[in-house]
Amino acid sequence: MSLFRELFHRLRLRWTWVVAQLVGTPLLILVGLAWTRLPDKHVWQVALSLLVPLLLGISVFELQAGTVRSFADDDGKRVKLVLGAISLLVWVAIGAACWAVLDWCDDQIPQWAGYLNSQAPASLRAKLFTFEHISLWLGIVEWLLRWVAVPGKLIVYASASAQWGWRLPWRRMIRFLWNWHWWAGVLLAALVAVALPGCFFAGEPSGTVHAQLWHVALKVSATYLLAVGSWVLLLGWFAVIFGGQQLEPEENGLDQELFKRLLDSRRWIGAMLGWTLLFTLVSQILTYLLPIDSTLQAVFSFAVGSIFSIAALVLPAGLLRSLLSTGGRRVGLVWGTLSMLIWIVLAVAALASIELLPHPILKWTLSWLVLPPLVIPWAASSAPWGLRLPWRGILKVLHNWRWWAGVLVAEIGWALAGLLVIGTFTTQTWLVELKLGIASLLRMSIWILLLGWLAVLFGGQQPPAEEVQIPVLVGPPDDDKESSVKLPSQEDR
Repeated sequence: MSLFRELFHRLRLRWTWVVAQLVGTPLLILVGLAWTRLPDKHVWQVALSLLVPLLLGISVFELQAGTVRSFADDDGKRVKLVLGAISLLVWVAIGAACWAVLDWCDDQIPQWAGYLNSQAPASLRAKLFTFEHISLWLGIVEWLLRWVAVPGKLIVYASASAQWGWRLPWRRMIRFLWNWHWWAGVLLAALVAVALPGCFFAGEPSGTVHAQLWHVALKVSATYLLAVGSWVLLLGWFAVIFGGQQLEPEENGLDQELFKRLLDSRRWIGAMLGWTLLFTLVSQILTYLLPIDSTLQAVFSFAVGSIFSIAALVLPAGLLRSLLSTGGRRVGLVWGTLSMLIWIVLAVAALASIELLPHPILKWTLSWLVLPPLVIPWAASSAPWGLRLPWRGILKVLHNWRWWAGVLVAEIGWALAGLLVIGTFTTQTWLVELKLGIASLLRMSIWILLLGWLAVLFGGQQPPAEEVQIPVLVGPPDDDKESSVKLPSQEDR
């Protein structure tokens, strides 16, 4: 049965909940409007003013939880409806926090656009990277985050909580988020429920007052039907896709391999994140406690910078050794770090050569889209194996489109994290430091995920053991009495 046929089949079986959404939602909205008009002259009126929002919230959450549970398959492990509805409070609070952050980003778009326009090359600043173009692009990114990325994730978590409370199948949900059918449905729902109704009220009003009232009433009704209808269809779409997934994820899936490698390397990951926080904290302490432009500050800055520079090389090398190597002969940590440093020096020399090119677009393309994907696999492989690199494995990674897509996503994440501190001019120094710390943690997390993705695509390649099949005779010569043994490889010998 196709996904669409299964969707309409579930909607037809649970038509009562569809009607409840279409009818119950406006009734709850009317109750909420009536609550704002309640007087507070008497005690019972005050008590009613406190009781109505509580009952209203319970009704809303139970309506949504009941709709999700009716569409989904029952595996016998569900919690009660009340517990599932209560668990939605946490996801609503997280959604409100994300909405507040996106509101702040929306206010910062003009400032970010002006800064990015000022940093663009002079030849492109007036035509391509204009203030209007950059503002439009950032506005599109903010709209996608507000109406596609954040809701697409929260709906999955909230829908699972409505069924199983806090005993959530995290691996299954995260695997679900890689399903392109789900994101296509979320994008289509956002376009129909949000973007399309915005076109209804874009035109100038015309006609008589009576005709304008009818026009507004029809537009509001159409907006309501599109919004609630898209919401119901999206919940049904989630139930169809989620119900079609296997209860247990594939053991050899790329996502499962990524989680396994990150979990096995959790100590190195914690060390790198802790190093990032400590570096930010120590930098601020040296700035505030030591006099500016003094010899003492220069000495301490040099000492601290040397220590953190060494740690900045050793910690990634240790993480790569943990992520990449699952066996075979490895070089020492010091030699692996020095081998990785060779590739870093070559990358810096390549960047310096690229800067000599005249065309700005060519320089940007080579610096951000070509050089990092080419150099990172070689440098990462040097951490566990030094200069005895598995050339074939590295070339296979470079021919894999997933690696190039991962680098592109990581660079987009780095750019978005950098927007937190672009154009920050405020007297509240603690706010600037907080933004710097958050941006550093986000960038380090993206870098760790990229290294983990490289390890998954690389397949933990190491010098393999050679298997040689030879006959072993037991007793008199007999063709049936033949077996095989595994001889050690040349490296093992």
